[in-house]
Amino acid sequence: MNKKVAVIVVDMVYDFTNKNGKVFYPINESMLPKIRDFITQTRDAGCQIIYMRHSVTKELLKTYTKVTRENCIAGTGGDEIDERLDVIEGKDLVIKKHKYSSFFNTNLHEELKFRNINTIIVVGTKTNNCILATVLDAYNLDIKTYVPIELVGTSDELTNEIYLRDMGRYLCEVESKDKILSMIKSDQL
Repeated sequence: MNKKVAVIVVDMVYDFTNKNGKVFYPINESMLPKIRDFITQTRDAGCQIIYMRHSVTKELLKTYTKVTRENCIAGTGGDEIDERLDVIEGKDLVIKKHKYSSFFNTNLHEELKFRNINTIIVVGTKTNNCILATVLDAYNLDIKTYVPIELVGTSDELTNEIYLRDMGRYLCEVESKDKILSMIKSDQL
């Protein structure tokens, strides 16, 4: 069992994954089954699953220095983890965040340290915002990070490719989900 690895599922919430969501991207809907399967396989291999749940208030949004589209508002259902993902209460962690990075003003880093986790795999949405910010903070915290190519997405493929290329050059390992799964199963990760 590989207990030093966590899968960080970034912002796979209603507003991003549902056709009726406020910032729906079709790529998220098509990635959901692949992410769900990856979660099942990595959980079975002993990895910790951590869901990052973007959740803000309208009042908090007004304080941001850069105006963003209103989405993932607490109490609206838009910030709920997509029901097609299997969150296991008492085993998986769900951590609320309100900025792009999964580390900024959250207890994610403390949870990783508490569990002696030194490697993370980041999946989810938006490669050029929340994925990048999370990977950058992990790099700055000296946390080994992997990003499966098929399990992150954004508004268009070109943007996704550019950000994955740059993250792979400077911040983390960008690999296929199958290669990452193989590394987990052979205790190379």
